[in-house]
Amino acid sequence: MSASKEIERRFAALLFRRVGDSLLATPALRALKAHYPNSHVIVVAEPHVARVFEGLPFIDEVRVVQRSASVVKLSKVLRDVRPSDVLDFLSDPRSAMACLLSGAKRRVGFARFPRDIAYTHKVPRQIKETPFYSAIHKLGLATALGGNSGDVTTTFVTTSGDQDAAIALLRNRGLHGKQFVAFFVTSRRQYKRWPLENFSQLAAVVTRDFGMDVAVVSGEGEREMSLEFAALAGLTERNVLCFTDLGHFAAALASASLYIGNDGGPKHLAVAVGTPTLTVFQNDPWEYWTPPNDIHHSVIVSSTGVPSVSVALERLRAMHNVVQSA
Repeated sequence: MSASKEIERRFAALLFRRVGDSLLATPALRALKAHYPNSHVIVVAEPHVARVFEGLPFIDEVRVVQRSASVVKLSKVLRDVRPSDVLDFLSDPRSAMACLLSGAKRRVGFARFPRDIAYTHKVPRQIKETPFYSAIHKLGLATALGGNSGDVTTTFVTTSGDQDAAIALLRNRGLHGKQFVAFFVTSRRQYKRWPLENFSQLAAVVTRDFGMDVAVVSGEGEREMSLEFAALAGLTERNVLCFTDLGHFAAALASASLYIGNDGGPKHLAVAVGTPTLTVFQNDPWEYWTPPNDIHHSVIVSSTGVPSVSVALERLRAMHNVVQSA
């Protein structure tokens, strides 16, 4: 393909509503840009996740839409950017209809009848019995349009301002320059929350046996539960770090020796900035949300649904060895 023809490819990727799903889409977008280096890649995202795509060298433009934007508003955004191709990472009825109305010649999404009538290229959905890493699954959208790659490393770019803010906060809490473990003990979904008492037993091992400090991390609106855990674990308010800025959160996680916590956006943020993770999974397939065959990312799971503390302690000691040998 000549450069003049290639520049005509304008890829629009939508719709991003969750931090984790957004991060897991970065390998697909990187693969697309690598295959079409002169193309224009546009991301359509809701305000709270737009930061995920800022600073990425393979993203040319980010269009922000309001939360739960209607089909009419989504399709208008798409028509305004004049895409030749649309990748529907959300693939729900609303985003599928917006794709159909976008005017794009090629439209790719995950196969689910009848909404997938909107797509010219369809990627099979995950099969419950054989789950695999979501980043690999999402990469299939790029592959359908020619952008193939075996690299499923997720990416998040922190700025110097993010790093300075994180250093200032960690210094204020006595954590800067020390080895510490970031604990994420909350979740928007109740069924994902491992008991706080269980987490407190892991925190005790981290401080007593490993000689490391603990930072209880969370996003906006989760401070109350983080403080409850801190009190239960014998920690103080200085150990609780609540973030309203995603970049600052990422930079702080990058300073941690290890992430321990429930599955969620912070776990995927930790993976994207290169911090090892130990994640609790309850009633969810861990394979879907964990980088495969990577000793730096381990899981705490149980066939009964609620992992035991004994299993968690075994995994924690194994991960500590990995971290210390790095």
